[in-house]
Amino acid sequence: MSEPEYGDGRKAYAVRKIHLGIFDINTLNQMTQGLWAHPDNESYRYKELSFWIELAQLLERGLFDFMFFADSYGYPNQKRELSYREAVYAPSNDPMLLIPALAAATKHLAFVTTASPVYELPYPNARRFSTLDHLTGGRIGWNVVATGGISGAEAFGRDGILPHDERYEQAEEFMEASYKLFEGSWADDAVVGDKQRRYYADSSKVRIVEHEGRHYRMKGAHSSEPSVQRTPVIFQAGSSERGRDFAAKHAEGVFLKAPTVEALRAQVLDIRRRAAAFGRGPEEIKIFTGLSAVVGRTKEEAQRKLESYRAYASREAALLTYENSTGIDLAALDPDAPFVNVKTEQGLSHTERYTKHSGSVQTVRDVMDNFASKEFRGITIAGTADEIADRMQYWVEETGIDGFNLERYVLPGGHRDFVDQVVPVLQKRGMFRERYEESSLRERLFGKGTARLADSHPGAAYRI
Repeated sequence: MSEPEYGDGRKAYAVRKIHLGIFDINTLNQMTQGLWAHPDNESYRYKELSFWIELAQLLERGLFDFMFFADSYGYPNQKRELSYREAVYAPSNDPMLLIPALAAATKHLAFVTTASPVYELPYPNARRFSTLDHLTGGRIGWNVVATGGISGAEAFGRDGILPHDERYEQAEEFMEASYKLFEGSWADDAVVGDKQRRYYADSSKVRIVEHEGRHYRMKGAHSSEPSVQRTPVIFQAGSSERGRDFAAKHAEGVFLKAPTVEALRAQVLDIRRRAAAFGRGPEEIKIFTGLSAVVGRTKEEAQRKLESYRAYASREAALLTYENSTGIDLAALDPDAPFVNVKTEQGLSHTERYTKHSGSVQTVRDVMDNFASKEFRGITIAGTADEIADRMQYWVEETGIDGFNLERYVLPGGHRDFVDQVVPVLQKRGMFRERYEESSLRERLFGKGTARLADSHPGAAYRI
């Protein structure tokens, strides 16, 4: 198969080494509902700080780039008995509060956490992320999500949710206001820190930011002085048309999932072409896909592990996660009807994976069967370390992705197997680092001396 290319003819994958993160959430179940009950799974310890510290230190031993925490507001408002019985994303804790402790327990591992323009305000959100960037020494990223959950809206006293594309317009304004705070309030030399003169900061170099828009109104100087990165590294995962435009304009890390190599390659090229239309270089975005890896000393051992994990899966709980994400109760539909012309203002990415990105017309039963077996997982590979590395290399070379977010089956054992067995194989092949070098998350992704936003990034226009 020939190498994919950008629109200008350059090869779509020029980097040799990949980036690795994990995708997680501060709750019992993730990706496979019901798996918390597996005897090898310690996710029931999610309330313990020591559990997350152990995991972070394991990942740092494996030289991972970051831990990524998904998050959303809301509560079980559909099928409540099932939700609590199977722990379908409930109960859950705030992952942002873990990060300072995890940063103190590590030296290099970075952290990405989620905050949504739908429920946050630019001023306190900027203060929190600047604080985290200071406390982590520049090891922080922000996953921007245009959340659309009904129960979250109810919990915040909202009458409903904004239409999908309007949420992205709201997110655009949120980013503008945030960049004004991160980049345009404090000059680089505003802080003097002269003890002899008792002169800490020069007020003439601290600008009061004003913003008045459709969704937000704000006036004030940013609370925090400039941090290592100023603006945290921006991540985004929307795959709708509007979501891709937002990612191509703002994101430095993009998460994509597709059922086939061909579909993922098309998404990668599409994001990079859209980025070019916004005046950004294709190398200014790192693209990740999800990877569920089950490692065994033999392929048979790995397959037995995978079958053991799947035996704990709950089909009804899995379908409830789809309903919670999209507002669509698949079990209430005609199973033999085609899954077409689906209308929803929630979780558009999770409906389009079975419509415009599926490659063929699916029935409702097809969608139910597929989602119940995979849920939100990306690529699933069960095999030896060499077999897993082979498949990872294949997906990188055939799609142009820059790395993978590992998705859990059992914690921490699954990630420990990957660190102990797969990482050495990737290193031997020259696909992965052998030591940490760059200090900030942005430098780790884009190279030494790139701690701040690229000049072509829209946030850079707000610098003073």
